[in-house]
Amino acid sequence: MKIDALVFGPHPDDAEIGAGGLLLKMKALGHTTGIIDMTRGDLGWGTPEERDRECAAAAKILKLDVRENLDLGDWQVEDTFDNRCKVAAALRKHRPEIIFAPYYDIPPGRGLGHNDHFKSGILVAQAFNLAHLRKAPIEGEPHQVKALFYYFLPPGIRPSFIVDVSPYYDDWMRALQSHRTQFSNDEKPKSDQPGVVDVVDSSSRATGWGVGARHAQAYLAAAPLRIGDPLDLVREVVPRP
Repeated sequence: MKIDALVFGPHPDDAEIGAGGLLLKMKALGHTTGIIDMTRGDLGWGTPEERDRECAAAAKILKLDVRENLDLGDWQVEDTFDNRCKVAAALRKHRPEIIFAPYYDIPPGRGLGHNDHFKSGILVAQAFNLAHLRKAPIEGEPHQVKALFYYFLPPGIRPSFIVDVSPYYDDWMRALQSHRTQFSNDEKPKSDQPGVVDVVDSSSRATGWGVGARHAQAYLAAAPLRIGDPLDLVREVVPRP
């Protein structure tokens, strides 16, 4: 099945965090949508089987047309030619118009700087360039994705565009909370720090404030965006009071 918008997530739940609201909005607009998880999150809380079930539950809430897992190994995502071919094969199989991946230029560390996060961004960018080459040793017909967009933008990176996802916020949070082993697991050490769901909520509010929306998600384009009518850029702009 041809997918209009395909989101690559390093681990189960990352695609929901970075693009859950966007996926719901695109589905509401009549587009086909999907998620490709790079790993099964083997080293995180819960078993791979539990995380598979959580992914299926979240996919149902997001109304995805496809969700697959490349099973590259938690903490083992690397920009190798073999992995490039695996991601490129997914692009050829689903033939998306646009794809999303984590932003790649992040210092190593916990959170966004997790190896699998920035390596996934690099790997997807390489596959984006490889999938259209006819001579590449990849199953399927060559396919050129029209655009690659990045999520998980670090502070200081100005997004290329922001998507108002306010009407889809509740279902977005439901999909995110489907990943119970990660966000509401009684075995996790107790902490006074905000949880991931709280951080996502705060971030979406802060992002939305900049464009006059209650909740929004931000993305960076890998290349300049060509438009027809410049007024399309401001059709939904809310004037400041």
